Amino acid sequence: MSELYRDPQGQDDGGRGARPHPNIVVLVCALVMLQVIWPLTMDLYLPAFTAIRGDLGTNEAGVQLTLTAAFIGMGIGQLVSGPVSDAVGRARPLVAMILVYCAATASCALATSIEGLIAGRALQGMGSAACAVLAIAIVRDLYTGRRLMVFLARLSIASGVFVVLSPALGAQLLQVVGWRGLFWVLLGYGVVLLCVAGGILLRNETHTVERRGLRTSMRPRDDYRSLVRDGQFRSLALAGGFLFAAMMSYMAGSAFLLQDLFALSATEYALVFGAQGALMVVGAQLGGVIAQRSSPVLVIRVGAVALVAAIGLLVSSVGLAPGLGLWGLTGPIMAFTLSFGLVSPAIQATALEHHGLRAGTAASLLGASNMAGAALIAPVSGAFGLSSALPTAVVMAGCVLVAAALLVDGARKAAGTSKTPGSDREEVGRRDTVTAHREPARRA
Repeated sequence: MSELYRDPQGQDDGGRGARPHPNIVVLVCALVMLQVIWPLTMDLYLPAFTAIRGDLGTNEAGVQLTLTAAFIGMGIGQLVSGPVSDAVGRARPLVAMILVYCAATASCALATSIEGLIAGRALQGMGSAACAVLAIAIVRDLYTGRRLMVFLARLSIASGVFVVLSPALGAQLLQVVGWRGLFWVLLGYGVVLLCVAGGILLRNETHTVERRGLRTSMRPRDDYRSLVRDGQFRSLALAGGFLFAAMMSYMAGSAFLLQDLFALSATEYALVFGAQGALMVVGAQLGGVIAQRSSPVLVIRVGAVALVAAIGLLVSSVGLAPGLGLWGLTGPIMAFTLSFGLVSPAIQATALEHHGLRAGTAASLLGASNMAGAALIAPVSGAFGLSSALPTAVVMAGCVLVAAALLVDGARKAAGTSKTPGSDREEVGRRDTVTAHREPARRA
């Protein structure tokens, strides 16, 4: 393992809780930059929808397809980049996908038709998803247990801030550079990321040849099969997907609910949206504090209770007390977003805990589960109409109740299998196997 990640005492345990070199701050900066590319890619151009529609001579549905294409690309990018990184290391696939991202972004800026923009956005989504997935896999290469949870919680600050700020930043840039200029800005950011990946991560691979040598199989299908058979991982991945579906059910209709139903202005809507994003970040940091003092499993249990309480309050307020008006919707939603932020890093940390040798594949499945949940459930509440907040609340409640049951099941299994905080049963077992095979040769 490289100097950037070596234990200060000179002992390298392959990332299972080793104390990183003080230069870890360089890695943190690189990972933050990787994490924020997806909210920038998804949200920066949202204020330009009207301009794109007029310039490319399309309709609202055509412009909306550029967003759908990016989500599809994200799903594909996650499922491809994670397994490849488990087999060949994190840095090289990352550099390759950033190159894809840069080429796709340039094609978006130069697009002369809505079809060309849709195709470019799909490739953009692939590249940005790879960055996010591999950033999580790199963190898992270095940490487990409490420290993994805390690091993921800290990393969520960056993505949470940019989820809130990206649309506003895009609106300001739009006035100066136009909608094509937004993609040139993203291309510039992609070039910076390419320099970061080439200058830092290529020279400091976290999933080293030694670690990869411990894998019993290099076939992605074997990794996927092992993950799907792991009841703890399966429960937590599905729980994350249902929670993300609940969140996207609200997000997909929030503009109609808040602006049409409650007559909020665009500025007021942006303030409510920003407050919810801020609460997600606060929840993640609160979860980090709880995990540091206890364990991520406790965070999951607390989060499951908080999510059910918040969603119960939401259904009660919009269904039984419509006179509460705007506060009857936004108050419980704020509690839900806080709980969502609390539990999300804990889901990632606990699901990845025992899959250090296939962290890329595991992270890709977690992300793909979220994308699938959003794609399948988010349109459901709109199908029942948005003249009232009740359909959205009911859909969210169904998703949250299923997610809470899966969280409780995942936490129970995690508590039963984690004998030692921060242990990696699979990795330790394989190292012991390798040592056992090598020992007779040494004696000979």
